[in-house]
Amino acid sequence: MGKEGVSQKTRQRVLNIAKKINYRPNSSAAALKRKQLQIAAAFPGTNDDNRFYYTGIWQGVRDYFKAARDLNINCIEIPYKNYINDSTDELSELSENEEIHGLVTVGYLDRRGEISIQRFIERNIPVVLVTNDAPGPGRICCVQPEYRVTGRMLAEFITRQIPAASVILLWAGDARVPSHYAIVEGFQSFMADRKLSNPVHRIYSAGSREADRKILLEAFRRERPDACCCVNARGSVLMGAVIKEAGMTGKIVAVGSDLFKENLRFLQDGVFTSLVHKNPYLQAYVAAKCLIDYLVKDLRPPSELINVGSELVFQSNASMFKNGFSQLLL
Repeated sequence: MGKEGVSQKTRQRVLNIAKKINYRPNSSAAALKRKQLQIAAAFPGTNDDNRFYYTGIWQGVRDYFKAARDLNINCIEIPYKNYINDSTDELSELSENEEIHGLVTVGYLDRRGEISIQRFIERNIPVVLVTNDAPGPGRICCVQPEYRVTGRMLAEFITRQIPAASVILLWAGDARVPSHYAIVEGFQSFMADRKLSNPVHRIYSAGSREADRKILLEAFRRERPDACCCVNARGSVLMGAVIKEAGMTGKIVAVGSDLFKENLRFLQDGVFTSLVHKNPYLQAYVAAKCLIDYLVKDLRPPSELINVGSELVFQSNASMFKNGFSQLLL
């Protein structure tokens, strides 16, 4: 029904008739008649610190395409070092030399990444983004958590665990990353709305692990906070290690970010009180589904921004999760 060369009037008449008779196209049968769809998936690889968050992203993408194997789709994986700008050359070569029908990737953080994705959009190749959005014409949608709501949830949980006016340390990640500063904004807005007087010390990453360790350890020793939390996965691992180094295990309300074996160990050992899990697996699974529904079924997502809920994980409910993915979603 989405073929070119059909007038809008005719298209609408066919859709109306299909609705009346409750017609649903057989996507698997249609797949046998068309050539294979080539889909590119470009995300940071799971090497080094990227494994904390992007293992879930890749698993979500792979699981969706495994579930959709009857639709005659081939997924071309492009793992790269950090952000989208690191895959610029490979993505550009792919968009110019291969017949690609869709792209699912993380939103860009700089001009190089913007240009890389824009080349797909200029060729009318549908793009669906995950985790970080890049609002503007061309992308079909972005699937991500409601970061400001996540920040508000963090602030509410923490302030319920500590006395009024107790000191909070907020490990705020990279100020250039939209997801990081949106969580910080949500945290601050909750504090302001409730007129809470707790001093909140925001600490931003300096860019290297050793420099961040020193900054964070100094902040713990100087401020002696009653509570702390982190906005991102790799920073969470560092925060847990510094809590142990500072001798504050079990003496502080501490909320880590995201769910993976290192963070689960911190949770089980009492270093972390809880984890806020932003569901990267579900983000990627939904994003891949949105792209394929658009290409195969001519279905646009209900919104340009699709939000996935974040969850608080405690020792008591950690068994509901396997490899960082909620068993309720598998």
